[in-house]
Amino acid sequence: MAIGRYRDVPSEMDDVECEVAAAQYPQSGLVFGLGVGIVLSIATVEVLLVFAPILCGVAGFVLGRRVHDFEIRRRRADRTMKE
Repeated sequence: MAIGRYRDVPSEMDDVECEVAAAQYPQSGLVFGLGVGIVLSIATVEVLLVFAPILCGVAGFVLGRRVHDFEIRRRRADRTMKE
């Protein structure tokens, strides 16, 4: 699922993209979102047990992609200011 300019082949990435990719922000967001969805559904109604993990997982992945893109922009800006 490509959102914007996303590359996952290490040979195509620059060093900043490799550093940020190593942090695995989208994957971490996905796992966090799934966990929140499961806890939320257990604490509420059984119907949410089906939908909450899916919705929260997608939301976590999207949030992780946003953090990923933000980190790339921030690190590139820091590197540009140092040069």
